[in-house]
Amino acid sequence: MKRMIATLPLVAVLAACGQADGELNPGNWKSTMAMTKFDIPGAPPEVAARAKAMLGQSQTTEACMDAAQAKLGVREMSNSMQQGECTMQDFKQGGGTMSGTMVCKGAGGGFGAPEMAMTGTYAPDKVTMTLAGDVTDDKLPGGKAKMEMSLTSERTGDCEG
Repeated sequence: MKRMIATLPLVAVLAACGQADGELNPGNWKSTMAMTKFDIPGAPPEVAARAKAMLGQSQTTEACMDAAQAKLGVREMSNSMQQGECTMQDFKQGGGTMSGTMVCKGAGGGFGAPEMAMTGTYAPDKVTMTLAGDVTDDKLPGGKAKMEMSLTSERTGDCEG
């Protein structure tokens, strides 16, 4: 009997949480993606300067996430960011961190690299990801470049409409 009484407060605390690990809060979400690294080993100075100029440029989108999408959580969010013929493989999440590998068919799919390692963190109102990989292209000096992108998604409030 004492053992059952001792576990009741723990059960009450867990039940009060109400969200599964990785579940997000519904509402309006703003996502910003930016290139944070683009190194071309052996590139002439003018090519390196153009690559450096791309750094810090960002693309921002906003979308309303309904309750069903929010319940699917960070796994679904990472799948939805895929561009071209890309799939997320080896996806793992737990305790506020996640990782996986985005594999793209064709000429690097939507990101320019055929395979990119993804790491990130998540909370009900914010998700951050970093994607890093190697680009192989005959048009690049030396045929290769190292690329890294960051993605930050934050809940900005309730959906309008």
